[in-house]
Amino acid sequence: MELINLTIRKKLLLISLVVLAIPYIGFEYIRELERYLRDSLETALLDAARGGSTLLQQREELLPLQVDAGEKSIYVHTLEHPIQMDGYTHDWSTDLDWAEVYGNETFSFRLLAGRYQRYFYLLLQVRDEHVVYKKSGVPGALDNDHIQLIFYDNNAELNHLYLSPSAPGSIRPFRIATIYDEYGMENQSVQYITNITAEWQPAAVGYNVEIALPSSLIGERLGLIVNNVGDVQPGIPSNSLGTAGENTEKNPGRLVRSSPEIKRIIKNYDNSEGRRLWVLDNSGRVLANSGSLERESAHVPVNIVYSLVLPSISRRIKDDLAGASRLQSNEVLSALSGKTVSGWRSYPDGNGIVVSAAAPIWINETVHGVVLVEETTSSIQLQQRQAMASLLNKTLFVFIFVVLILLLFATRLSMRIRKLSNEARTAIDEHGRVLKPFAVSKRKDEIGELSRNYAAMLGRLREYNDYLEKMAGRLSHEIRTPITVVQSSLDHLQPDEHSRPYLQRAREGVERLQLLVSRLSEATRLEQALQSAEKIDTDIGKLLNSCVSGYQTAYPLNRFIFEGDGEIIKEFIVPDLFVQMLDKLVANAVDFSASDKPVRIGLQHDAASWSIYVINYGPGLPASMDRQLFNSMISIRRDKTGSEPHLGLGLYIVRQIAEFHKGEISANNLADRTGVKFTIRFPGKSP
Repeated sequence: MELINLTIRKKLLLISLVVLAIPYIGFEYIRELERYLRDSLETALLDAARGGSTLLQQREELLPLQVDAGEKSIYVHTLEHPIQMDGYTHDWSTDLDWAEVYGNETFSFRLLAGRYQRYFYLLLQVRDEHVVYKKSGVPGALDNDHIQLIFYDNNAELNHLYLSPSAPGSIRPFRIATIYDEYGMENQSVQYITNITAEWQPAAVGYNVEIALPSSLIGERLGLIVNNVGDVQPGIPSNSLGTAGENTEKNPGRLVRSSPEIKRIIKNYDNSEGRRLWVLDNSGRVLANSGSLERESAHVPVNIVYSLVLPSISRRIKDDLAGASRLQSNEVLSALSGKTVSGWRSYPDGNGIVVSAAAPIWINETVHGVVLVEETTSSIQLQQRQAMASLLNKTLFVFIFVVLILLLFATRLSMRIRKLSNEARTAIDEHGRVLKPFAVSKRKDEIGELSRNYAAMLGRLREYNDYLEKMAGRLSHEIRTPITVVQSSLDHLQPDEHSRPYLQRAREGVERLQLLVSRLSEATRLEQALQSAEKIDTDIGKLLNSCVSGYQTAYPLNRFIFEGDGEIIKEFIVPDLFVQMLDKLVANAVDFSASDKPVRIGLQHDAASWSIYVINYGPGLPASMDRQLFNSMISIRRDKTGSEPHLGLGLYIVRQIAEFHKGEISANNLADRTGVKFTIRFPGKSP
C-alpha cells in the first residue's frame, strides 16, 4: 500500500529529476578538465624555466659564483619613485616586508636599501628602548647613539662616515680624519659630507633613519654599524650591530643589485601576460625579475544565484613576493641542488593559487643561479567558471524543456485517464444499469485499448440487463398459454370422490401460476404506464391520509400511524402511480412487521426537498443488501411457505416510480436495530 498518493503527473515530474544527473556529469568533466589544464600549465612553466636557464648558461659575467653564500649582503631594491627624506616609512610601504633584520629582541634594527635613478636610499628602523642623543658640543664626539656608514668608493678606498644626532631631524654625516702637525703630533679633524643627506626621527620603540647617497659614490660593498651606548652610566657597556657582523668595519657586505642585462634577456624571452620570471644567484638573491602575476580578464557577468554556486575568482591578488630580495622556497632549493621542479602555493588571503617552476643555471658544470617562473591559476578558474556557467545555463534550459514536455505529456495522459474514469463512473448507476454508451477512443495506445475494452464490457452488460428486465414479460407471455390449456382441461374434468382433492390442489396451483404471471407482467405494464403518465398538482398529505385509511381496512390485523406536520404540501405527481408505489412499500412493511407493532407512515419537507418514509418494526436488513434491495428479482424473505409468490419485483417497482418522480429511495436499519426505515426523498416543486 502506497504511503503517498502520487499522481502520474507527479511521478513523471519526479522522474524528470534524473535530468539533474547531467550537471553532475558535466561538473565531473569540468573537474577533469581543470586537472588537465593544471597539468598543462605546470608543464608549460617547466618548459619556460628550462628555456630561460638555457639562455643564461655560460654567461658567467652575468652570474658570478658567490663562494660565501652565507655572507650578509645588502640587497638593493629598484624603486618606482624617489624617497622623500623625512625619516618616516610611508615611501617604503611596498618593500618593508623584505627588510633585512639584524640583532635580537632587546636591540635590533631592520635595513632596507633601494635605488632610484642616481641615488641610493637606505632606511634603518632601530629598536632601542632608550635613545641617547649627543650631549656635548664637541663636533666629533661619539658619546651617544650613532650610526657608522662604511663603504668602498669607486676608487676602492674604504670610507667611514658617522651619523651622530643631537636631536631628531636632519643629520650631517661627517668623517674623522687624522692630521699631523709640523711637530709630528697627531690631531683629529671632523670633515662634514655635503653630498649625503640623512633624516633621524623617533619611532614607537627606537628611531628611524633615512639616508640618501649618490650612486656614483658607492662601489660594490657597503655596510652599517648601529652603536647603542645605553644611558652612558658606569658599568653598562655599549652595544653595536653591523650588517656584516663583527668584521663590518673592515670588510662591509656586498651590494646585490638588479642586473639590467639579465632583465632585458628574460623580458625579451617571455613576456606572457600573468607570468613572472625570476633570476636568482646561487644564494637565492634576486638578480632580476620580469612580468607580473596580474592578468587582465574580461568580466563575465554572472547573476547572484550563480555567484553562490560557482567558485569565486579574485581579480585583485595580494602578491606576497612583490619586492622580494631573496627566495628560499622548496623549488628554489631543489633547483640550487641541480633539479628542475615545480610547486604550488596559495595566496596569503587564500583567494588563489600560484604555480611555479624552477630550473638551475649551469655554468661549467656548477649551478650559478636559478630561473623561477610563476603564474596564477586565475585563467583556469575563469575558464572553469565560464564552463560551469555555460553548463548550468544549458542544463537549466534542458531541465525546463524536459519538465515542460513531461508535464504536458503527464497532463495529457492524466486528462485521458480522468476522462476514462469519469466515463466509467457515469456509465452505470448505483443499481447496476447502463445509463449511456461508453465513448470509444480511436488512439492506438494502451489507454485507447482500455477504453475499447470498457466499451465492449459495458455493451455486454447492457445486453444482459436488457435480458433481465425483459425476462419477466417474456416469462409471463410464455407461461400464460400453458396455464390456459391446463385451466381449460381442469374445467372439463368430472371429478369423483377419490380425485376431487387432487383436482382442487391442481386448480389452486393454476391460480398461483396465474398470480405469478400477473406479477411478472406488472413490471412491463408499469414501463408502458410511465411513458404515457401525466403529472398533476396533488396535495401529498391528503393523499397519504386517504391511503392510510385504506390500509387499515385492507390489513385489519395491523395498525397504521400517519405522521405529518400538518402543512399542505402540493407537488406535481402521477397519483395512481404514487399510490401504487406506496402500496408496494406498505405491503413489504406488513410482511416484515411484528403483529403487535404499528407501521408508521410519515411526511416531511424542508426548503429544498420533501420526503415520505415507512417504518416497520421487525427483522433488520442483512449487511450489504441496502443497494441490491431495489433491483429486479431480489428477495430476502426466509419464509417461502406463504400462499402468494414473491419474485422480488415489489421494491423494484417502487424504485422505478420514485425515479420517475426524480426521487431517491433508501433503506436503513433503525439505530436500535428494531426495524427498518424506507425513505423516498423528492426535490422541491417543479412541473
